[in-house]
Parts: sequence; structure tokens; C-alpha cells
Amino acid sequence: MDKIQQKKVTLMASALLDEKKTAELLGMSVHWLRRKRWEGGGVPFIRIGDGPKGAVRYRLEDIDSYVAARVRRSTSDKG
Repeated sequence: MDKIQQKKVTLMASALLDEKKTAELLGMSVHWLRRKRWEGGGVPFIRIGDGPKGAVRYRLEDIDSYVAARVRRSTSDKG
């Protein structure tokens, strides 16, 4: 792998957050993230590796989009 490819891989990996960092960023628990993944409708995620044991990661842009889609102007605003 040449140096440019190595830098791309490093950049992509640094832009991915694990469950703990994502939960902290959102002010929620890791349990909440896992439950939302199971229920559906949570923050879009990436599974790295094969099968259900693969590592779960979150992209910053997906977290930002998830939060932006939940901005409300009143308690009766259902979005």
C-alpha cells in the first residue's frame, strides 16, 4: 500500500466513532444506541467485519444528520 492509500485509510478510520464516543457526543448511553440499532430508526451505523460480531462504528456526518432531523419548534411538532 502506498503512502497516499495509507493516509486515506487513516483518515477514514479517524472519522469513524465507536459506540462509547458516539453515545458521549449525543449525551445518551451505549445501551440506548444499541436499543435504537435493534429497533431501527437510530443513528445510521457501519458494521466493520463479518457477521453480528463485527465492530459498530458511526460517521460524524450521519450523527449530525440524525440530530438535525430531530430539531423541533414546539412539543406538539412531530417533525
